[in-house]
Amino acid sequence: MRYFWLTLVLCLALMGQLQAHPHVWIDLRVNPKFDAEGQLIALQQSWRFDPFYSLLLIEELEKGGPAEELEERIDQLALEVVRNLENFDFFTRLRVEGRRQRFAEVQEFNLMQIGRRIEFSFVLPLAEPVQLEQVSMQYQVYDPSYYIEILHATDQEPAPEWLPAACQFQVEAPNPSSDLIEKALALDENEVPEDPLLGEYFAETVYLKCL
Repeated sequence: MRYFWLTLVLCLALMGQLQAHPHVWIDLRVNPKFDAEGQLIALQQSWRFDPFYSLLLIEELEKGGPAEELEERIDQLALEVVRNLENFDFFTRLRVEGRRQRFAEVQEFNLMQIGRRIEFSFVLPLAEPVQLEQVSMQYQVYDPSYYIEILHATDQEPAPEWLPAACQFQVEAPNPSSDLIEKALALDENEVPEDPLLGEYFAETVYLKCL
């Protein structure tokens, strides 16, 4: 397994001729991290893959070599995932007062099996800390090609315990047009959408405004 996305495509190819985007689903959890001064310094994320894709990936990992080397293969795959996602800012768009924020190198990450599902977790540090007082922040996590659908897990809204005082929090659900939905449904697994930001129209937007 040389690349995460290559592995993903190979696994999905076993399913035969799939139609329509997306092909993989992720339950997302995001926990913002703050420093002692209350500045935002990182977004801790967990991506839990859907059961079917998880099963295919587990089978590929188990077939990849001796059982006693499974953990080593998992660690290697995790590293390859990080290296690939670095090129896409880990599918994360964070804006403060409308200005897009840059990220630093991801050094904390893990890939593990939880029950019958695979979960990839990591800490995405900001290049510079952000003071949230009297500013508005928003973030989205999405695959631009919409090959993967990434939505916040339904059993955990990303807010209560970390929400600072005097801050308002809101999750806005995506509202793609019927035309965009039809375009996504018309794409097969190997087709690249004409719109390079197709996934943005299907992404949730999280708003945080602090007074």
